[in-house]
Amino acid sequence: MRMVIRRILFLGVLIIPFIIFWKSDEPDIYTVDISQPGPPIITGHLKLGANKNLQGEVLDANSLYFTKNGKPWYPVMGEIHFSRYPKAQWEESILKMKAAGIDVIATYVFWIYHEEEEGKFNWSGDNNLRAFAELCKKHNIYFFVRIGPWCHGEVRNGGFPDWIVKRGNVRKNDSVYLASVKKFYNEIGKQLKGLYFKDGGPIIGTQLENEFRFNNAAGLTHMLTLKKMAVEAGIDVPFYSATGWPGSNQKQDEIIPVWGAYPEAPWDKKTSKLALSGNYLFGSLRNDPAIGSDLLGQHEQQTDYKGYRYPYATAEMGGGNQITYHRRPIIEANDVTALTYVKVGSGANLMGYYMFHGGSNPIGKLSTLQESKATKYPNDYPIISYDFLSPIGEWGQLRPSYRGFKVIHTFLSEFGDRLVQYYPSFPDKKPSAAADSTTLRMSVRSKDNSGFVFISNFQRQLEMNYAQNVQVQLKLKDGGVLKFPETPLTVKSDVQMILPFNMDLDGLNLNYATAQPLCRLAASEPVYIFFSPEGILPEYSFREADLKAVEVNDAVFTSGNGNYLIRTTQPGTDCTMKLTLQSGKVVKIITLNAVQALNAWKADIFGAERLFLSGRDLIFMKDKIRFQSTLNPEVKFSVYPALSSLKFSSGIPAISNDGVFSALSLKLPVKNIQAGVKEVTDLKAYQNSGKKLPEDNRTSEMNVLSPGPQYQTNLKAVDGSRYFEITIPEDALKGISDAFISLDYTGDTGAAYLNGKLIADDFWSGLPMSIGLKRFSSSLSGKKLLFQIVPLTDERQIYFEAGIREPFKGKDATILKSVNIIPQYEVFVSSGK
Repeated sequence: MRMVIRRILFLGVLIIPFIIFWKSDEPDIYTVDISQPGPPIITGHLKLGANKNLQGEVLDANSLYFTKNGKPWYPVMGEIHFSRYPKAQWEESILKMKAAGIDVIATYVFWIYHEEEEGKFNWSGDNNLRAFAELCKKHNIYFFVRIGPWCHGEVRNGGFPDWIVKRGNVRKNDSVYLASVKKFYNEIGKQLKGLYFKDGGPIIGTQLENEFRFNNAAGLTHMLTLKKMAVEAGIDVPFYSATGWPGSNQKQDEIIPVWGAYPEAPWDKKTSKLALSGNYLFGSLRNDPAIGSDLLGQHEQQTDYKGYRYPYATAEMGGGNQITYHRRPIIEANDVTALTYVKVGSGANLMGYYMFHGGSNPIGKLSTLQESKATKYPNDYPIISYDFLSPIGEWGQLRPSYRGFKVIHTFLSEFGDRLVQYYPSFPDKKPSAAADSTTLRMSVRSKDNSGFVFISNFQRQLEMNYAQNVQVQLKLKDGGVLKFPETPLTVKSDVQMILPFNMDLDGLNLNYATAQPLCRLAASEPVYIFFSPEGILPEYSFREADLKAVEVNDAVFTSGNGNYLIRTTQPGTDCTMKLTLQSGKVVKIITLNAVQALNAWKADIFGAERLFLSGRDLIFMKDKIRFQSTLNPEVKFSVYPALSSLKFSSGIPAISNDGVFSALSLKLPVKNIQAGVKEVTDLKAYQNSGKKLPEDNRTSEMNVLSPGPQYQTNLKAVDGSRYFEITIPEDALKGISDAFISLDYTGDTGAAYLNGKLIADDFWSGLPMSIGLKRFSSSLSGKKLLFQIVPLTDERQIYFEAGIREPFKGKDATILKSVNIIPQYEVFVSSGK
């Protein structure tokens, strides 16, 4: 056998410290029995709609997973509300979602947005449902339409027009109510005609109602009536779904129940710290018992695959949380991405997020359109902002969670066809409760001795211990045992990972690896991209008999017991393996580090599947890439395989090598945007002198302890408030893609007005308020905004994260600390050929 080893460390130097370290501690072994098969898969029983299109493509589902053209499929679905976002920016947002690994876009169709006045439908401008669906078709991304008629979505009346609410007898088989629903459904059907999957369009599913109990005869009858009405309206799609909570009939075959989990519960009535959430534990809890508890009370649904007739599908995995007036949590990236690892590891086979993209409530003709206590709903929300702290924010900005989600979505896109066939199993040692910070949280998904180990050493608002000396012991189908890794792991706190075992790499069996698979690049010699979880130097195990030759770089390997053990020494762009099988076929592996994985973007572009590494934001278009960089004027990226020629829309890049990647960088001209800021006390010049917007009708019921937003849609003085005039330079957006005003302030609420009309708002949580300028480019340049800060008084009963409110107790907390305008640079890159 030929072995070529370059740039390696002498084996003894690497191993001896580990021997000394582990000698004093026995391995902490987690045993998982994967020897038993899961329940038989039920097929052909679900009553789907038209699921074959004009091109002969077929979508289907069985009791375990979804299929595309007869092959297992792992859909990843993210929600954006088209009517809460400017039409001019829809296309950019769709492409951002697609670049994050979203292959199904979900949306609500809020009835009140489209028929605020009875009989007067509005499908124009930002309400143009058809135009949004056509963009999904243009960019080859599926579309899932949630048609209500009641939606919730933190919208006024849950999406019902006021005239429907006044009429009464809603959400039941009342003939008058159903007649109005029929008209609404018929309008949706007309808007989407010719765009259904059967027509070659993107629309593959619809959700009926929301948070509706149909585990009783009357409820099920109503849901089936709605489905029948939708089909009659032309909404004929492969999949019909409904939220499984608060109670769903799981013997029927017409509607697929969908589930969810959130990091926090801002709708909870309490203004104190909530109990630790069980959502971060692997196991049989299919649904977050707190979802909808403000309206429906607590409820639980356990996973039991025996007799379960549908794929375990989610639709409301929290991409963030929308803060309420009385609860203002701060959601970090790990708070949401850890939920995905846990639910995927626990068996979920459709990952659907609410929300993946934030937005803004429009102001209606007759009223504001946010949920409020004045409309007899439990919570007060911002009048306009529906940012949701989501991966893509209200202004199109990408948060750190976007990159964390992109990592696992890339895995699901590449290897989900295997994963969906694997049932979950759980170890002999499990955390005793959410507060258990010592026992490692893990699961295994497997079939026929192959699978993945899922680990998440994270719990929101709990400091987790390092899990040391960890080994996994799998009881296999044939009675054997697989124990790994050879060098026990130390799992740092707040780290998630997916570790493969008996994974097929184009005919080569990977016994196990302590690196996470990211993707595969198709080529004559296929390339598998793995990465090292934070704090781990990965090791890979292969059977000696399978390999003719091994070439490694930034790694060492040994042989024993019929296996080769390859240990990486420096994960990165030069940490490579070239493995030659006995047949002569070559498989390559690159092991990146954890930061590089967060900055990895896979795309089939410029004639090949490529991997880009960049801390900038990438938007992939048909024949070019749009690079966006917020604050930093330098556009940098590495690409593999290398490109011989690239054309930049501006400037000439510097080119160098980055391991086996090619590196390119370009410095754009620096853009400094200075805002003029002055405090004002006379509001006359800033008030709305034209047609007034509808006022928020909540003010008549203010509670001094929790009054909700006291600012208004038309600028109005509020006792104790401070006001600041902010001037935007006329050339603020010249030469850049966008710019964001960052308002670092303290107070109860912040509200921005243009010509006396509310354009943006914020419930202060300790984070700066942002406003994207591109949305207002025609009306803001050279204009003066007025920023109103309503004071936060000690009597307000509001939950803040620890350390946020305490410094301001007993003090005047109405402060504008700074105003910055942050530029977003942009450059387009295309093939130079």
